[in-house]
Amino acid sequence: MAPPTYTFETIIQKAVNDGIVPGVVLYARNKDGTLNYSHATGYASLSPTHPRPMTPHTILALASMTKLLTSICILQLLDSSSPYKSQFPLGLDTPVTDPDSYPETYLPDLASLPILSPTVSDPFATRTRSKHITVRHLLTHSSGCGYTFLQPPLTAWQEWKLAQENKKPHLPLGTAFAQTVPEQFSWPLLFEPGEGWAYGCGIDWVGWFLEKVTGKTLDEWMQESVVKKLGLEKGSLGFYPERVWPSEEQEKRERVADMGKRVDNDLAVAGEQAQGSEGEGGGHSRTRHIDTPQLLKPADRGAFGGQGGFADLSAYCEVVYSLLVDDERLLTKETARLLFKGQLKEEKAKTALNENMKTPQWVVGYVEEPAEGKGLVYDWSAGGLLVDEPGKKGDEGRWRRRGYLGWGGGIFNLNWFVDREAGVCGVFGAQTLDPADPLIEPLIKDFEREIFEKYGAK
Repeated sequence: MAPPTYTFETIIQKAVNDGIVPGVVLYARNKDGTLNYSHATGYASLSPTHPRPMTPHTILALASMTKLLTSICILQLLDSSSPYKSQFPLGLDTPVTDPDSYPETYLPDLASLPILSPTVSDPFATRTRSKHITVRHLLTHSSGCGYTFLQPPLTAWQEWKLAQENKKPHLPLGTAFAQTVPEQFSWPLLFEPGEGWAYGCGIDWVGWFLEKVTGKTLDEWMQESVVKKLGLEKGSLGFYPERVWPSEEQEKRERVADMGKRVDNDLAVAGEQAQGSEGEGGGHSRTRHIDTPQLLKPADRGAFGGQGGFADLSAYCEVVYSLLVDDERLLTKETARLLFKGQLKEEKAKTALNENMKTPQWVVGYVEEPAEGKGLVYDWSAGGLLVDEPGKKGDEGRWRRRGYLGWGGGIFNLNWFVDREAGVCGVFGAQTLDPADPLIEPLIKDFEREIFEKYGAK
C-alpha cells in the first residue's frame, strides 16, 4: 500500500526551494494510532563552509515553545501527588508576592516591580502594585509582565532606561540577555495583576519560582520529570545542549541547528559572513553578517522557562502526544485538565486576550480573529491558547474544536497544537530570525489543517 501523500509537503518544499525558510521539521500523531508522521526538509545550517541538512532529529532552539514544558513542570510541582505539596501552600492561586502570609513562595525581585503608569508630564512614571501576583497570573499572562520587544510602552521605557544609563540593547529585538530571570526581566508591569492580558515573561518567573521552592534548577527538574518519565534520549530536550555531549562527540553536537535569516529576500546563516554559491548551503545567496543571538549560546546562564529550551522535535512531539492521549506519564488526569480548561478567572483578562487576538500578526501560526458574530472565543489555559468556543461551523479555521490548545515559538517560527476532541497533535519547527514571519504562517496553517482534515475525528 502506497504511503499517504500530503499537499503541505509540496508547499513547504517550494518555500525551502524559494529561500523563504532554510529547513523545516514536522511531526504529527493521532489518538487511534493510525498516524505517526515525521518529515524533514531543507537545511539545519546554511554555512557556506559546512552546510548541514535538516533531519527529523535536528535539535532546535524552542523560543516560546519552552513555555509549555515549563508549565508542565510547574503543574507537576502543584499536583496533589507532589512531595512539595505537604511542605508549602502550593496552588494556582498561591501568591508569589506576599512575604508575610507566604514567605516560602515569595519572589522579592518580582514583588518589587512597579506598574508603568504614564502621565502627561512623565511618560515613564510608575506606581506601586496593589494586588498580589499569583502562579495563575504568571502562567496565563495576566500578571502584567510583558516583553520590551512586543508592547510599545515597555519598548519606549527600555529605550529611555538605557539612555539614562548610557547603554544599548544587546539585540535588535530590544532584549538584553542576562544571567538570571530577575536580571533579565526587571522592567515594570503593564497593569494590576488580573486586570489585563499581555503576552510576556510570566513563565520565566514561574521557572524561577520552581527553583526557589524545590532547590533544583529548572533543567534538573525537567530532566527528571519530563525526559526520564517519557523515556526520551538524553540531550533530546532541555536548556543546555552543549553540556550533554563531550566536545569529542562532534557528530551529536552538530545536531543543533544554526539560525537563518532572510536578508534582502535571501537567506543568511546567523553568525557567519556567508558568501556561498550554488551547491553550498542549498544554493541560497548569503551576503550579510548577522550576529548570533546570545540565547543560542546558553553557556552557564540560568534556565529561562519562557524561551530558553532546545529539543529534538521527536521528543517534543512525545510531550504533546502524552497530553493528547492523557496517559498520565507527565501529569495526573486531574492536573492535566488544567491545560485544557480556561484559567483566566477575571473577565477583564479574558476580554483583553480576545482583543489581542483580533490583531494576531505577532503570533506564530494561524490564529483566526475572534470577530463579531463568529462566536469564536479564546481563553488561556495553564499551558497555551485555548479555543473556548469554536464558533460557527463551515467558516475558515473551523477545523479546531472546543478545547483546542496550541502556541508557538515566536522569535524562531515554531508551533505546536493538541486537540483532544479531534484526536490529533502536531509540531512544526523552523529556525529563522524573522519573528512571527508572515511567509511562514501559511505553511503552519496548511500543515495543521490537512492533519485535521485527514485524521481528525469527524
